[in-house]
Amino acid sequence: MLLDIHSHQLTDHPEHVLLNCGMQDCHTPEFQQARYLSVSLHPWYLTEENLPGQLEWMAEMLAADSVIALGEAGLDKCCPVSYELQRTAFLETVRLSEQYQLPLILHIVKTSNEIIALRHETSASQPWIIHGFRGKKELAASYLRHGFYLSFGEKYQPQALVSTPSDRLLLETDTAPVSVLQLAEKAASLRGISGRELLHEITENTNRLFFSR
Repeated sequence: MLLDIHSHQLTDHPEHVLLNCGMQDCHTPEFQQARYLSVSLHPWYLTEENLPGQLEWMAEMLAADSVIALGEAGLDKCCPVSYELQRTAFLETVRLSEQYQLPLILHIVKTSNEIIALRHETSASQPWIIHGFRGKKELAASYLRHGFYLSFGEKYQPQALVSTPSDRLLLETDTAPVSVLQLAEKAASLRGISGRELLHEITENTNRLFFSR
């Protein structure tokens, strides 16, 4: 029952958590204990020198049954890494996502227009999920029109969460010291439904996105 689609920490229930791991994390206890993994090519950790090695590591990891998603990956204009290098790495991640038919979890900072354009330019068919969405309702509507999923963490605009259709809504803890159950209770209250009903919707979404292939 996968509930938390993006976290950097495990709980007592690893079956609830999709653990994000980059090449730099592969010797951590969490990596060894995770039930489900997403493999990351994060723009913060990119250099011209390490990109080939990171791509080789990702390709090796994709043979593991525990890997059910790619990312986080994406574009970040607040990051000191050159935009062109970020774009090159992101396009490689999209290629792997399509080749292995795995969802892609996105790290997007001040690049919403660019990521929407790349979704169409690449003719990507796999689900793209905006992780840690904090934008306004209008930006949420724009992403939703273009087929994206939105994942909400500890901080977000309530109107954006309320306006997101139940079949495009996901939850994540990221690095926050909260449980996904706490997030679900708060989100359910805002949406005017029970926590049990929201968790059922989230589970339906994660089953469809990560296990129906």
